[in-house]
Amino acid sequence: MKEIGLGFKKIFREEKGLLLLMGLLFVLGVALAIHTLIKFKVGTTMFYVGYADIGGFSGGDFLSLWNSGGYRTGDYWAVLVFPIMGLILAVLHNMLAIQIFNRRGKGFAQLFLLMSLLVGGVAFGVLLRLAGVVK
Repeated sequence: MKEIGLGFKKIFREEKGLLLLMGLLFVLGVALAIHTLIKFKVGTTMFYVGYADIGGFSGGDFLSLWNSGGYRTGDYWAVLVFPIMGLILAVLHNMLAIQIFNRRGKGFAQLFLLMSLLVGGVAFGVLLRLAGVVK
């Protein structure tokens, strides 16, 4: 932990671009967690928990493969992956980025943060689609 604290101080003093990426990732992760907890009510019994444009072949005749895409329903526990993922992105990925910065330098840390932002953006897009905000 001491190494992470020293790395963050160095980033705060010298690397403003990396600090901006870390801040964006933190905001995206917290927004993902909060939006999920607000949008999906705990008392509701069924949710859309998955969406596939193509879907998986579930057996039966071959024509069922053609119509197997679309929304899948499930319970609230299946949706909890989104706030957990948001918190992991917000906290743990920033800690990992500091460790990468300490060991490999600014370039690798920026690449890791950009990839984490991409994963968070895709997750937010899937979440908006499951919530019915985006059709």
